[in-house]
Amino acid sequence: MKSRSILVVDNYPNVRKVLGEALQRASYEVHLAASGEEACEILRHVPIDAVLMDLRMPAMSGKTLFHVIMSQWPELRSSVVVLTGDPDASDPAPLLKLYELPVVMKPFTMTHMISLVEAITADPPREVNGEV
Repeated sequence: MKSRSILVVDNYPNVRKVLGEALQRASYEVHLAASGEEACEILRHVPIDAVLMDLRMPAMSGKTLFHVIMSQWPELRSSVVVLTGDPDASDPAPLLKLYELPVVMKPFTMTHMISLVEAITADPPREVNGEV
């Protein structure tokens, strides 16, 4: 199985660093972005399998970044995870409900994040003779 490429987008350097290191230890190729704009630049040049993004960021918000991803990289729709420290996000915003995006509250455990990334980057079951 090829190494999966994960994009971590968070304006907090410590979140990017810790999450990036944990994902690298779990054998993922990790790309880090401090903003939505930086994330878009990475997405333009690097094939990405999953995006873990903060919901609230200065300049381009996570909501705006998700809309850009939907318009330019729609194949990533089911591979986006929202990270947030906002207690109101536990009652998902319309965007989160509409697209059924997984929301992970900060602080989170690395075990939970790695399991979630494994689930969203897993190869889909293959059909053999019409059966999965």
